[in-house]
Amino acid sequence: MRKVTTLATAVLIGLSLSACAPDSSQSPLTIQLQFGSYSTAQNSKPLWRLLGIKEANAAVTSLKMCFKRLRFKLADENTTSPETNEDNVDFAIGEVTISSSGASLGTVSVPPGTYKRIEFDLDSDCASGKSIQLTNGNGSFSTNQTITIKFSGTFTADTDGALTLGVQNILDQLNSYNGPDLKVAAESVSGELAN
Repeated sequence: MRKVTTLATAVLIGLSLSACAPDSSQSPLTIQLQFGSYSTAQNSKPLWRLLGIKEANAAVTSLKMCFKRLRFKLADENTTSPETNEDNVDFAIGEVTISSSGASLGTVSVPPGTYKRIEFDLDSDCASGKSIQLTNGNGSFSTNQTITIKFSGTFTADTDGALTLGVQNILDQLNSYNGPDLKVAAESVSGELAN
């Protein structure tokens, strides 16, 4: 009888642990990632006018990012425990010029699920040696520091498809950038996930 109880306990523990693991029986989905379009107009920003900053002086005219990897964060992921790198996806697509009309980033395979955040790591492994290069009305800026840009919201991956990432918040932040720490400026805001 003791062997049956021990075996039953082991089976129950095994089942409870497997309920927390990703469902590997479902095939990964192919998702086309793209940055959405953005506006450099500052008409909706009365603060600019109050400070006497002309709109043309505060607009991004050139933006390049060097992509290395990305992470899809599940909606039910426990964020209080130390995070591991199990959800990192190599995404070394190189240097991408981000334009106001949007930018195609390529495709990734992700398990079906509901995600709350996507994070991109930018680094200096591109030919330019820069993780991000920015030109706005205040000048030209760049850094070779590793930068993580985030996109928050809800994205449900249940079929192959496309995901457009809203970059307007990030561009609004970079429009007025004038130093000294480009990493801090780029990481201080989040873009938006849109299904």
